[in-house]
Amino acid sequence: MTRAWLLGLSLLSACGPEFEPRDGRWEFAVGEIFDDGCGTISDMLSVDFALKANGDGTFTITPDEANGAIPCELSGKEFECPQHVLRAKLSGATVDVTLTEVGSFTSETEGSGRRDARATCSGTQCSLVSAVTKVQFPCTAALEFMVAHAE
Repeated sequence: MTRAWLLGLSLLSACGPEFEPRDGRWEFAVGEIFDDGCGTISDMLSVDFALKANGDGTFTITPDEANGAIPCELSGKEFECPQHVLRAKLSGATVDVTLTEVGSFTSETEGSGRRDARATCSGTQCSLVSAVTKVQFPCTAALEFMVAHAE
């Protein structure tokens, strides 16, 4: 009896995670804005993305208008995308935006969460970047979001 139970348990654990969001393109929609200190920079962070479930309780997202994939972790339907940095290099200035996301999926095709961001600027042209974007660095932003599988 014990062997049968252990065999069943090992087969169950070999099946992979209990939940995974669907691979493919996802649409990002901004909900309530809690902190809009980064103004137009916050708008640039609200983009659709590609999602790839890795089959091991993690997934990656690749924003449409950024380079690199962002690693995220799943615990049931709850997710966390630990601190990661998006960097924009401009002539004479570098803007680094440090982001974290937490939330949950309601199904394999829908979810919601919160995004927190802090942007900094370094270089000789940060005053120009501040004037163009109407942002005083460093700045912070926080917003609620909804996501839905598009294809």
